[in-house]
Amino acid sequence: MSALDETDLKILRVLQKDGSLTVSEVAERVSLSQSPCSRRIGRLQGEGIIIGRSVLLDRRKLGFHAVILARIRLTEHGRQSISVFQEAAFRIPEVQVVQLMLGDFDFHLRVVVRDMDHYQILLREKLVMMPGVREIQSTVILEEMKYTSLLPI
Repeated sequence: MSALDETDLKILRVLQKDGSLTVSEVAERVSLSQSPCSRRIGRLQGEGIIIGRSVLLDRRKLGFHAVILARIRLTEHGRQSISVFQEAAFRIPEVQVVQLMLGDFDFHLRVVVRDMDHYQILLREKLVMMPGVREIQSTVILEEMKYTSLLPI
């Protein structure tokens, strides 16, 4: 990976705020001509620094009114049991984030659901049925005051 200069960082700041911008729009915002900007973006993608572009959706307007943080404790802690659990969690569409943790619990899941009835069904039919689950502790998020994926670069 090559070192990032200030122009690379400007490009990354612009793109992480609005991934839908064209190369021309990015180039204009960072005071660079289109061709060098395009080459830099291509290099940043090739090096895996830019791993994709996405659109943020308003979950509430789409009917997902509850966010749950589920902490999972597994019965075993071997590499295979962690991998099997992880793969199972990836297959559940309501699970947005899967994080392996140190501490009292092994995994942290961020789950979006339409309402608490939806979560109860998900919990009973999918979450507790995942391989190796010993304990689940759930916390309901009342309000998200800040939710961002922006890095402080």
